[in-house]
Amino acid sequence: GQDRIGWMNHQVDLGIPFAAPQSYPRQRGFDQFYGVIWGVVDFFDPFSLVHNDDPVTDVADDYYLTDAITNYSVKYIQDFDKSDKDPFFLYVAYTAPHWPLHAKPEVTEKYDGRYDAGWDQLKKDRFERQRKLKLFPGHIPVEPVEDRGVSWDSLSVSEKEYQANKFEVHAAMVDSVDQGIGRIVEALKETGEFENTVIFFLSDNGASPEIPGYAGYDRNGETRDGRTAHREKELKLPENRNKLGSDESYTGLGPAWANAANSPLKYWKKESYEGGCRTPFIVHWPAGLKAKAGSITRDLGHVMDIGPTCLELAGAKPAENFPMDGVSMVKALAGASLTNDRILFFEHNGGRAARHRQWKISALAGQPWELYNLDKDPAETTNMIEDQPQRYEDLKYRWEDWLAQMPQVGSVKPIQNGKQAERIANQPVKMSCTFSSLAHNGVLVAQGGSQQGISLHLRDKKLTFNVRINSKLTEITTPALEGNGPFEVEALLDDGGKLRLSVNNEVRATGSCGSLIPVQPQDGLSIKDDSQSNVGAYGDDFKYAGKVTDVKVRGLNIRPAKPRKEKTTEGKPAPNFIVILTDDQGWGTTSIPYDPEIRQSASDFFQTPNMERIANAGMRFTQAYSAHPNCSPSRAALLTGISPAAMHMSDIVDRHGGRLYEGNKLNPPRHVDDLDSNLDTIPELLKRHNRAYRSAHFGKWHLNGNGPEAHGFDESDGSTGNREGTVPSNLPDDPKRAFSMTRSSIRFMERQVQEGNPFYLQVSHYATHLGYQATSETIAKLTDRKPGRRHNSVPYGSMIEDLDRSLGDLLDAVERLGISDNTYIIYTADNGTYPTEDPGNINGPLRGSKATLWEAGVRVPMMLAGPGIQAGSISRTPAIGWDILPTICEIVGVENLDERIEGGSLLPVLMRKQNAQVQRSREELYFHWPHYQHEKKSKPDSTVIAGNFKLHYFWESREVQLFDLSRDLPEKTDVSGEYPELTKQLQEKLMQYLSDIDAPLPKVNPNYSPATDPALDQ
Repeated sequence: GQDRIGWMNHQVDLGIPFAAPQSYPRQRGFDQFYGVIWGVVDFFDPFSLVHNDDPVTDVADDYYLTDAITNYSVKYIQDFDKSDKDPFFLYVAYTAPHWPLHAKPEVTEKYDGRYDAGWDQLKKDRFERQRKLKLFPGHIPVEPVEDRGVSWDSLSVSEKEYQANKFEVHAAMVDSVDQGIGRIVEALKETGEFENTVIFFLSDNGASPEIPGYAGYDRNGETRDGRTAHREKELKLPENRNKLGSDESYTGLGPAWANAANSPLKYWKKESYEGGCRTPFIVHWPAGLKAKAGSITRDLGHVMDIGPTCLELAGAKPAENFPMDGVSMVKALAGASLTNDRILFFEHNGGRAARHRQWKISALAGQPWELYNLDKDPAETTNMIEDQPQRYEDLKYRWEDWLAQMPQVGSVKPIQNGKQAERIANQPVKMSCTFSSLAHNGVLVAQGGSQQGISLHLRDKKLTFNVRINSKLTEITTPALEGNGPFEVEALLDDGGKLRLSVNNEVRATGSCGSLIPVQPQDGLSIKDDSQSNVGAYGDDFKYAGKVTDVKVRGLNIRPAKPRKEKTTEGKPAPNFIVILTDDQGWGTTSIPYDPEIRQSASDFFQTPNMERIANAGMRFTQAYSAHPNCSPSRAALLTGISPAAMHMSDIVDRHGGRLYEGNKLNPPRHVDDLDSNLDTIPELLKRHNRAYRSAHFGKWHLNGNGPEAHGFDESDGSTGNREGTVPSNLPDDPKRAFSMTRSSIRFMERQVQEGNPFYLQVSHYATHLGYQATSETIAKLTDRKPGRRHNSVPYGSMIEDLDRSLGDLLDAVERLGISDNTYIIYTADNGTYPTEDPGNINGPLRGSKATLWEAGVRVPMMLAGPGIQAGSISRTPAIGWDILPTICEIVGVENLDERIEGGSLLPVLMRKQNAQVQRSREELYFHWPHYQHEKKSKPDSTVIAGNFKLHYFWESREVQLFDLSRDLPEKTDVSGEYPELTKQLQEKLMQYLSDIDAPLPKVNPNYSPATDPALDQ
């Protein structure tokens, strides 16, 4: 209110501190302080001026804040020299050249006429100088000035003069800062501290486009003696022109000058494009800097790196309870290069960005992402998103994961699939809401700001619809309203600029603004206030204290979104299920002895304590199998309980040609490429049984079929495949996306616990698939570890141990949420690992690898923990991936399953019932692999396991081999000659099974030639 504005004007003493006293600099480690607590002040008589902890109540007539900050900085340097020889840290935080545009007249005169050619010429001139200084390559594209629809040539002579004068004041403000830096350097030299003082120079952000509004919040309206601080509109009047730059003025550069000042970069302060977040950064240290004077580095730096750099130089470390995101730049000061592999993230008022190496995604608030190659295009002129869609998806994934970790994410919502958010530029616009009462004044709804935008505000029971176009304000206002409310409001900006304002379905005001809004507003949507620059003629604190609901702002050329279905829950409390599915994880690659009788079933090098937590809390199966030796079929079988052979999904999706399919002795069959939408999945069955269930899938999908949401999942990170697990942007802190998918999983659990919903969560890891990724810390730990006799691969071990760490985060969250007693955790893998000739992937004693039906291709870890399951128990009952669905269904009471389901419930075994068996539709386990993978020495093979015996039928040679797994787990000795009858019976059962399910079979290649056999090239 007026008291607050009077406080800003130094005319009222409210008797309160300028901010929470504990936030003052001397309470945050500084010994002395001189400056302002607030950031936006009158430079000639600043509000919130403080010396140490005490307010400075008056200043001299010739006071100028920039000079005063310099004076105290010089004094502190001199005092440090007199008092002791200890090192010092001096933080000189100038407020210039932030608005208001205030400068000393004698400095402003130096720039008289310098900018009369306008902002377009300034942008060109600055870029030419930057090019000569080699700050930017000369060939890069540079866009014209972003003038928000007001070109320099469209201005009158008088307006051009005014605009040029504004930039003269801005230049004078920068000049005064530069003079101050010169005085600080001279003080360092005079005291003998110059050589060993590290000086960092930078700006907090790009130049500001803002034209500050009327008094309020942090802006004074008058001087201390009552003279008006004129705003932009008044300063343009002839009688006020001479006040520009003085304490009787209060304005800013505006967007065109700001964009030119940021040349050649895009946009300005507030935005996460380069013009908003790329700033000057200079380091000077004569005694320690090894780089050549005047040199330029292209290494990536950030303001958050200054803290770690100073601490390392001082021989200190960050506090353990205060982790820093920045990285030390000391190596760069010593002449070495910094790594540019880290990702930088940005978000401010809905504007957002993420950068990894040369690639950056940027977006305005409410607008879709754009992708740029900053090495070739630092001005962000050419959107590469259509040419590089995967790079965009990778960076968007990382940004959304980062944002979700932030403590306060406000109202920012990801733009799904790059689709454009609703726009209001160049089309009719409808703004509607319901407000509760006439008893309060204030802004109801606003979108946009002082350049372009619309808003509704209530004052003295009169409702006003504000439309701002190219900074010109048009208002239509109703007569005083009556009644107790609520009041339904609809404001329309129609073709031709026609305006209409209705209250409770009655038109109460009309008018015209002449046109539609020509440029999409930069400021976002605000409810009950106008949170950024103001659309209407009101102050920043003009906030409505009543209720505002049913807010809608939309362009009428865009179809509104469909309403969400209401959430329904019913039924009694039900258990939660977490299925953890790893990728290509071999049986012997953990520190768990899966079979205590077989020493090689545990690694002698890799340490997986969190996998051990699951094993120690539940039951592990010594003879567990994946449903298939490759990922897609195995994943489909887990979700449906149906064997891959019966689904005719015999290979990974989208693989049908090339050397694996052509030129071989046999022609592999075509196979299904998508998870069939007609097959029931675990989440679909759970929801059908109890509509309270919620479900999520995070990680590797690799099943096509329109993604997880098309198969019963409520949320996911998309129709992912192998690629996402190996992209460079996962590093350095999210190898194989293990930690980000875990964070997504934890957030999902937290929501369901809060809402009281049981859930099914599937966490499908990309590890341990080839394309090793791991954190540098884990790699260092394993490098220092004594190698095992069998396992010694640091890259593979680091990957699996980072996977294990992420698993620990998930298990900790289950305990923290208090749901351990009602949650089943199921851990298994989609198939075995890569060939045993790779020393990093030895599968214990097992033969073969992924993509084969030897034990190493299909025998995998499997553990289940949950209510009623004995801790640390072991079962030798054969289990397989397609048993998971029937097990979950029996736990919750789902009956009448699809007759094609081959799996059986493991629950009797888990509950250790007497003579417990798994009741499947067939006693045997069948596998069908009618394909080739030459690198893995794999040829078409079909297999049946019955008890301890396993029979292979090799389709090329038509040879049959039989192995007794109880005596020969490595499958070295063919015992078909010892057991001819059993061999015959099992072969007949295998062929009958394949016939019953009409399995696609490999066929003789009539054009086969050894000369073109890809297997013979290996």
